[in-house]
Amino acid sequence: MFFKKNIYICSLISKTQPMKSVFTAILLQISFVIFAQDSFIATYPDSLTENANAIVKTERILVEIPTEKSMRITKYRVITVYNELGLRNLETVEYFDKSRTVKSIEGTIYNASGKEIKRIRRKDFTEQAVSQGSIATDVRVLFLEYTPVSYPFTMIYESEISSSTTAFLPTWMPVDSYFLSVIHSSITVQYGENVRFKYKEIPFNYNLDKKEEKGKISFTFQNFKALRSEEMAAKMTTFLPSVLFGLDAFQYEGVLGIAESWNLYGKWIYDKLLKETEEIPVETINTIAQLIGTETDPMKKAKIIYEYMQSKTRYVSIQLGIGGWKPMLAKDVDRLGYGDCKALTNYTRSLLKVFNIPSYYSLVYSGSEKRDITEDFVSMQGTHAILGIPNNQKITWLECTSQTMPFGFQGDFTDDRKVLIISENESKIVKTASYLNEQNLQKTHSKVVLNPDNSMSCEVKIVSSGIVYDEKLALKTKKPEDVKDYYNAFFSTINNKKFTKTDFKDASSQFEFTENIQFNAEDFVKKVQDKIILPLNSVNQVAFVPKKNKDRKIPFQIDRGYCMEDESIISLPSNLQAEALPEIQKFESEFGTYVASVSEVNGSLIYKRKLVIKSGFYEAQKFESYRKFRDQIARAENSKIVVITKP
Repeated sequence: MFFKKNIYICSLISKTQPMKSVFTAILLQISFVIFAQDSFIATYPDSLTENANAIVKTERILVEIPTEKSMRITKYRVITVYNELGLRNLETVEYFDKSRTVKSIEGTIYNASGKEIKRIRRKDFTEQAVSQGSIATDVRVLFLEYTPVSYPFTMIYESEISSSTTAFLPTWMPVDSYFLSVIHSSITVQYGENVRFKYKEIPFNYNLDKKEEKGKISFTFQNFKALRSEEMAAKMTTFLPSVLFGLDAFQYEGVLGIAESWNLYGKWIYDKLLKETEEIPVETINTIAQLIGTETDPMKKAKIIYEYMQSKTRYVSIQLGIGGWKPMLAKDVDRLGYGDCKALTNYTRSLLKVFNIPSYYSLVYSGSEKRDITEDFVSMQGTHAILGIPNNQKITWLECTSQTMPFGFQGDFTDDRKVLIISENESKIVKTASYLNEQNLQKTHSKVVLNPDNSMSCEVKIVSSGIVYDEKLALKTKKPEDVKDYYNAFFSTINNKKFTKTDFKDASSQFEFTENIQFNAEDFVKKVQDKIILPLNSVNQVAFVPKKNKDRKIPFQIDRGYCMEDESIISLPSNLQAEALPEIQKFESEFGTYVASVSEVNGSLIYKRKLVIKSGFYEAQKFESYRKFRDQIARAENSKIVVITKP
């Protein structure tokens, strides 16, 4: 599903990044003189070692682009690793293929006393094909599997890469993880007189040390203390610095490309990668024509074609062609019955085109964590392909790698993010479908019957829509024992459950998923003397409360808002009644709203609750307010009522 070569090449030097830190004047003076006698003794100030699994002492990256057809990348990195978790920060990995060569790669290991204990040559690196489940790939990797004798140790790592592809310049991200301190990291890009070079700093207001002159630019990042990971942390790219680099004219696998504008770039993709791939066999055209019959509505015809594609094909990952970006021929997908995201998207586009239904082959960063195509930096971006069909003033999006996703539904893999639509005439950035807050709805209706022996029986109906619908679809393919485990966890506040019914209904045309569950439970309530303590919300209790963090440093993010509406009818034995009804509980904040109420109708208690959590990006200082809001909700959710014998 991923354009792996893009990810691999872009991530060669890419690192995510932490928050701005300010050191004292004393630390600034000593931070570069931490290795005694210019050796590699791992002696650092406490301010650097605090929270650190590893410390980057020095990192220097040089990118040389003499022409749009060649590039050389050299790296020098000195890093001290304190524990096993810090091994992930070594970054001793290089990818290569027919257009990219590892000219040199080596390392040296020093112990805590600064004594050299191991020299690492190219022969010590493991080489293998990059597959990770792919059916085919032309990318290979060199990586080091090093097991340290003791901690801490320091490694010097050096490499040189040459490439005839200049479509993917490395992204510079000085810090790639939490628990990593950085003393000095720099990148320099040198480019020829006729090379149309560009760059973008993210975020734009981060104070990086930048030096720019004709044909050369350098960025430096220094004296960063390791950050601990924090609950609900926003994406690191939203608060840590990075710099994107690119060319307006580039070479990719021997093919010249242009990235002056999204329209020109999209035309290049269409002309060079898509245009000659659209042929569909006559037999398939005739089969689909029979399925369409007399239908004239374009969207209904598109639905028939999409479902035909789903029934005929399956997804595999293939990373061949022009660097893994050129789709298989549509006729080959038709013959073989499989393809990757590019191939299946292009195949569906080609089928629609035969029946005069326009559609857009579209590039997107996929994954449940939303990521936009960077709109103001034209370059080869994206990890996945989807299809968009213009429908009046909107676009209907299709996930062509899924055999089960309903026509027109977009799950959390590609929702609510900027993507590039590509067409023969106009290519541009648009946004995919968004499911906002109350659109992500889980509506629950339950009937709870309290029996004289303190046991209970329960019937529950849950209707889910929006992103919640996407989440619930997985229930259709679970094994019976896994379904039981799921509901045991879902109704976790009720012990000793015995399920008697678990049915699902997928109303795919409405994007609604309905669950019908029945179960019994012994010892449901507690009896204190002659009174019964009865939970009001036993079916769908929300208990999440973030941990306290008085020294919060990182912004937090609620990526997707949601809404839960619940109504529970609690039937009591005829000889019992509520001692008193609680007042309405209502809380409201910038993070959402909560309302819960209880009434009594014909001897039954009617419990109603509505919870809305809003999506948003919030600064660190608001975290305690959010925690208190969730604590209020959790306390309200745990409310109980006293039931007594009728007089």
